[in-house]
Amino acid sequence: MIMCPACQYQEVVGALFCSECGAQLHNMGSLATHNIQTNEIRSQSFEAPPPERKDLVNYQIASLQILDGGQLLTLANRNEFTVGRVSEGQTIIPDVDLTAHNAYEYGVSRLHVVLKRKEKKMMIMDLGSANGTYVDGIRLKPEQETPLSHGSIISLGKLRIQFLFQD
Repeated sequence: MIMCPACQYQEVVGALFCSECGAQLHNMGSLATHNIQTNEIRSQSFEAPPPERKDLVNYQIASLQILDGGQLLTLANRNEFTVGRVSEGQTIIPDVDLTAHNAYEYGVSRLHVVLKRKEKKMMIMDLGSANGTYVDGIRLKPEQETPLSHGSIISLGKLRIQFLFQD
């Protein structure tokens, strides 16, 4: 378990953002993904059970896997995420920052897409990106929500990401 520096919430190892307050948990430049065994998680004990989250409907785990590098980005316990990259002087920071994954070179916009949980579905919406968003080879129309399926391949410009969704 790792502790959020902002709110001291206990988060699983490998989480990028605090599921309680949304704070970034690591310096993204030095973050290295590592494999963990599930028995490692089960053997850890909690002093108190995690607080029940009533603001999410039918919570499921959603992750994004960068296909060119294999990195897995688990999305925090929230209903909406902006995805893009950071550039110098930018005032609005995306919830999921793909800068470390060569986002600029691949043509990812600063605010490229938004991912939204709706009941038991995850929706994606292009935010008018310069190089477009594709889901399983089909270009999305800007500002139009499209459902994602487990295993869908999302292309943000030329950056390919696989969407993973599980109960």
